[in-house]
Amino acid sequence: MSRARGTESAFAALAVLIASWPITTLLIGGQWVRPVPVLVLVQMALGMGGRALGLGRTLVACVQVAAVLLGTLALHLGDHLAPGRWADLPGAIGDLFAGAADTLSQYAAPAPATPGVVFALTLIVPLIGVLVDVLAVSLRMPAVAGLPLLALFLLSTSNTGSALNPVYFVALAAAWLLMLARGGLQLMRRWSSAEAYARQPERIEDRLGLAGYSSVARGIGIATVALAVVLPAFIPHLPPRYISDGLARSTSGNGSGVGSVGFSDRLDLTQNLRSRNQDPVLSYTTNDPEPPPLRALSMSLYSGGDWVHDDPPRERPGANQERLPAPEGLGAQPQTLYRSQVTANGVDSPYVAVPWPVTSADFGGTAWTYEPGAAMPRVSERPDRYTITYTTLRANARPTSPRAGDAGVAPATLAVDPSSSERVRTTTADVVRPGDSDFTKAVKIQDWLRDPSRFTYSLTLKPTQTVDGQRLDPISNFLQTRQGYCTQFATAMVMMARSQGIPARLAVGFLSGVAEGATYEVRQSDAHAWPELYFPGLGWTRFEPTPGVRSGTVPAYATPSTDAGSTGAGREEDEPTDTATSTAPTTSAVAPTTTQAAPPAAPEKSVLQDSRLWWTLLVLVAGAMGAVVLPLAARWRRDQPLRTASDPREQVEGEWQALQSRLDDLGVQAPHGRTPRQIEQHYRHQATLGGEGRAALHRAVRTLEAARYAPPSDETRTLHGDADRILREVRSNASWPTRTSAALTPRTGRRVVADLVRRAVGAPGAWWDRRRGD
Repeated sequence: MSRARGTESAFAALAVLIASWPITTLLIGGQWVRPVPVLVLVQMALGMGGRALGLGRTLVACVQVAAVLLGTLALHLGDHLAPGRWADLPGAIGDLFAGAADTLSQYAAPAPATPGVVFALTLIVPLIGVLVDVLAVSLRMPAVAGLPLLALFLLSTSNTGSALNPVYFVALAAAWLLMLARGGLQLMRRWSSAEAYARQPERIEDRLGLAGYSSVARGIGIATVALAVVLPAFIPHLPPRYISDGLARSTSGNGSGVGSVGFSDRLDLTQNLRSRNQDPVLSYTTNDPEPPPLRALSMSLYSGGDWVHDDPPRERPGANQERLPAPEGLGAQPQTLYRSQVTANGVDSPYVAVPWPVTSADFGGTAWTYEPGAAMPRVSERPDRYTITYTTLRANARPTSPRAGDAGVAPATLAVDPSSSERVRTTTADVVRPGDSDFTKAVKIQDWLRDPSRFTYSLTLKPTQTVDGQRLDPISNFLQTRQGYCTQFATAMVMMARSQGIPARLAVGFLSGVAEGATYEVRQSDAHAWPELYFPGLGWTRFEPTPGVRSGTVPAYATPSTDAGSTGAGREEDEPTDTATSTAPTTSAVAPTTTQAAPPAAPEKSVLQDSRLWWTLLVLVAGAMGAVVLPLAARWRRDQPLRTASDPREQVEGEWQALQSRLDDLGVQAPHGRTPRQIEQHYRHQATLGGEGRAALHRAVRTLEAARYAPPSDETRTLHGDADRILREVRSNASWPTRTSAALTPRTGRRVVADLVRRAVGAPGAWWDRRRGD
C-alpha cells in the first residue's frame, strides 16, 4: 500500500471534491454532482493502481487523463462512441462547450445546470483531480498542488454574488493542510537511514522527535486559517476580479436582506446587468401566472448616443385603492386584471417598479402621485410594501386603426436619431413591406431582432466599426455588428418603428424575476429595457425584441399565432374594480414561470467546428502536453538509476548521473570518456561557479572517486547537498531563456522522447528481423 500511496491519494481526491463543493452555489440542479465524484474517484484508483504496479509517473498520468476523457464521453456522448458516429463527435463536443459558454455568459448565478455546463464540469473537475494527484502524490509536492485547488475554489468565490460561507474555505484549508502534513512527515522520515532521538524525554510514541515539528505546524496552520476567515471583516476590499463575463457579473455583495437600486439621469444598465449581487431588490406575490416586466420609467429623448430622462411631467396626488384614469390611447380592448403585492422594495424613490398599466395602487402611508394619462405612480419616499392592480392585453387585442402616425403624441416619440437615420431606414425597408399595417410592421421588426441566427445577446459590445473612414454611431454599430443586450435591441426597435411613422419610446425596469416558492424575487441583474409603441385603441404597447433567455416573454398580442383564449388566474376587466382589489393574491392556480428557466438556444453552427480553431487548439494542447511530458520524462530518466540502486556505490553513481543530466539541461554538457578529475576541470571552465560552487564540485568528485575506487565501508556517502549547491549557482548565473528551457523543455526529456520515437519507428523492422532469424 505504501507504494500506491493510498493515504496521499485519498487526501488529494478529498481536497478536489471539497474545492468543487462551492460550485453548488452557482448552479440550479445537481445533475453534475453524481458524475464528478465518480470520475475523481476513478482517476484516484487508477493512480494508486499504477503506482502499485511500479509504472512511471508519466504513464500513470496518461492513463488517468485517458480514463477521465473516455468516462466523460461515455457519460454524456455515449451514442457518439459507436464507430459509425465518430465523425460527429467533435461537433457534438463543440456544441456542448458552446452551450456552456452561452449559459455562463447570459445568466447571473445561480444559473441552470444545462447539459453543456454539466459536461464541462464533468471534464474539468476530474482533470484538475489528475493534476493534483500528480503534484501531491506522484511528485510529492503537496504545497504546489494547492495552486490548482485554489483555481477550482476561485471559480466559485469569484462568481457568486454574496460572500461564501466560511465553512467552504475552512474545509478546503483543512484538506490542504492534511496533504502538507502527510507529505512533510513522509519526507522527514526519509531524511536519514539512522534514527535520531531527542535529547529530552519525549512521548513514547514519538521516538523520532517529530512532535515539536508537528505542534508548530499545527499552530501555524490553525492560526493562518483563522486569520484568513477573520481578517476580511476588518480590512478594506479591493475591486473584485472575475474569471468570465457571464456568472462573473457583480458590483457588490452586501449580504443584506434587500438590496438597493436606482436610476441615473442617463440610461446605463450595464452595471446592473453585470451584477452578481444575489440580494433581491424586490420581492412580490401575484396571481398572474406569467408576470410581465416591472416598469419604472419611460424615456423619449435620445441624444448623443444616450437615452435621457424626459422633462418632469405634471402630476396629480394619488389616493390609495382609487381607480386611476386609463392610460392615453387605451380603448375598449380585451384585458385581464391581476394583482401584485410587493413585500420588500429596494427601488429608490421617486420610482416604483410595477406592472403597467396600473389601475389602482396602495402605498400605505407613503405619499404618491401619478401623471394624468400615464397610469404610472411615483412616490415621495421609498415604501417598504405596496399593492398594485394592473391589466394586461389579451392575445386578440388589436389597434383600431391601421396607421399610428396620426395620433396626437409628443414629437420626440417620432424623432429618428440623425446619426443613424440612413442606416435605420435602409435596414427597416428590408424587414417590412410597404403595404403592411403599422402593427404588422412592429411585429416583423420585433421578430427580426429576436432571430438568434441574425443577432447575438451579449453584455460585451463589439468594438466600434469604421465605415468609409467614419466611426459608426452606437445604433449603426449595433446594426452592423449585431451584438448587444436589451438596451441596444430596444433602441434599435424604437428607431426602426419611428422611421415608419410609429410613435415609440423606451421603457426601463426589471424582468419579472425568479419564483422562490410563492414569491418572486427580482435582482439587479434582472434590469431590463424594452420598447413601447403607440397604436390607436391600444395606447403605449410593450414589445420584446431582445432575444435569448435574459428577455421578457413576447406579449400574447405580438404573436398572432397564440391562442386568444383565457389567460388563467386573472379576471376580465369589465368586472368591478373593488372586487378585484379585494381578492387575495394566489399563486396556486397556475405554476409560476421564471424568466431564466429555459436553457440558451443552441447556435446553428458551433464555433468549435471551425477547422482553424481546431488547429489552434491542437497546437495549444501539444504545447501544454510538452510542458508536462518533457519535464516528467527528464525526471523519470534521472531517477531511474536511483530506483535500481542496490548499494551505496550505485546510489552515488545515480546521483552523479542526475547531476550531469541537470547541468546538461542548463547548457553545460559533460564530455564522454573522461575521468572524474578531468570532468571536474571541464566543469570549472564551462560552468560559472563561485568559490563555494567549486568547493562543492571538488567534494562531489572526491565522493564519486571514493565510491568507485575505495574499499567498501559502512560510511554513508552522498552527493545530494553538493549537487544542490552546484545546480543553484549554475542556475542563478544562467540566462532566463536557458532556465525556462531547462524547466519546460529539458534536453534530457527531449532525448527520452526521441528514444521512444526511434524505438516505435524501428519496432516493426526489429520484429521482422527476429522473425527472419527464427
